[in-house]
Amino acid sequence: MSSPSARAGAHPPWIKIMAGPIFFLAFGLIGYFYADGSIDPAPPGQLGAGFWPKMCIIGILMAAVLKAAELFRCIGKAEAEGGACKEMDTRKLVLMMLLIVVVVPAISFVGFPIATVLFIGSFLWLAGARKLWVLSLTSIIGTTFLIYIFVKVVYLPLPKGDFFFEDITLAIYRALFIM
Repeated sequence: MSSPSARAGAHPPWIKIMAGPIFFLAFGLIGYFYADGSIDPAPPGQLGAGFWPKMCIIGILMAAVLKAAELFRCIGKAEAEGGACKEMDTRKLVLMMLLIVVVVPAISFVGFPIATVLFIGSFLWLAGARKLWVLSLTSIIGTTFLIYIFVKVVYLPLPKGDFFFEDITLAIYRALFIM
């Protein structure tokens, strides 16, 4: 009798498949409650300092829930069809998390528009998108949307970058009729 791990098409345990969403659900909940408890409440009629961190964390929570739902469907379909779910690629996950960490100082140096276009394109490439037109279009439209939301709607001054990157950012703002 062979052990389950020695069998050739053995299914990974559900906890191994769900490890990513479970981690990000826990991370998101802890982060949300920490931000809610440690950041002073907003004055009446204002968003306050805790608004954007909590919005980002809510985005992480929503993404984790959607990924968990996708994996549950995959587990059910794999059992019905006799296949297997794809396991999480830890190397890609680490690279994506490193990319998130690296983009923060990059925004200060190269400015928000350039750093965001590069970040979105790189993140999508790591996620599996390979068509250059999809990467380019998504990066440019996504960055443009974020610039309009932050600069025109929320009136948040975004980092313009250092050296000649500031000139590039200002040229982008002029092309988008922001200034």
